[in-house]
Amino acid sequence: MPKTVEAERFVLKDSNGNPKAVLGVDHEGSPQLLMIGKTGQIRISLLVDGEDEPSIVVADPTGGRRIELSVLSSGVPTVNLYDIDGNTRATLNVANTGAPHLGLVDNKGNLRSVVCLNEEGQPLVQLFDEEKKPVFRAPPKSSFIA
Repeated sequence: MPKTVEAERFVLKDSNGNPKAVLGVDHEGSPQLLMIGKTGQIRISLLVDGEDEPSIVVADPTGGRRIELSVLSSGVPTVNLYDIDGNTRATLNVANTGAPHLGLVDNKGNLRSVVCLNEEGQPLVQLFDEEKKPVFRAPPKSSFIA
């Protein structure tokens, strides 16, 4: 038995010959593992992109991205939630300082609210109007961070 098997791509198929998983490299040479659902759509992808950022993407039954978990090249872990049209609607991350940050985005792609803890652990809440102008913050004397 060989101890090493080398290839650029492996395709796992079911008993009917339908692809169920693909392990390979994309056109940029980045590694990826794709898990395919009953309808033939990619439901989960695990990859490291050209910027060396790892991510896991979970898709809905149509193949549309709904959740993405990644670590940015800066080291910041991020979770993004997408609506049915693939638009970012919520993002959660933890800065390298340890400060957690939750942002909610409207259907036009505008950041509308932020809830976070600053580096000292103090809570901050910020709201923005449709023109991205600050309309509320608590505590009132805190500075806007978004």
